[in-house]
Amino acid sequence: MTFLERYRQEQTWLGKVMIMEIYHLTGTSRHKDWTLEKTAIYFEVSIGLVSENLKLAEALHFNHSLVEVPTRQEALERLRASWT
Repeated sequence: MTFLERYRQEQTWLGKVMIMEIYHLTGTSRHKDWTLEKTAIYFEVSIGLVSENLKLAEALHFNHSLVEVPTRQEALERLRASWT
C-alpha cells in the first residue's frame, strides 16, 4: 500500500497528519531538494494544507494532549492560541 492510498483510507485527522509527516520526512531524508510542494503534489493537496499538517505533527510531538482533540480545526485553533 502506498502512502497516498493509506492517506486516502485514513478516517481521522490525526492519522492523515501522521501519514503526511512520515512521507515528507522520508522525502527530506532521501533528497536534499525535497519541498513542501513535492509533498503537496504527491498527496494532491495544497501547500498550505501540507504546511499546517506538518505544524500540527510537530506540535503533537511536544503536546500530547492534542491527540485527544476531535477535529483538525480544533487542533489548529489550540496550536494558534499557543503562539500568542
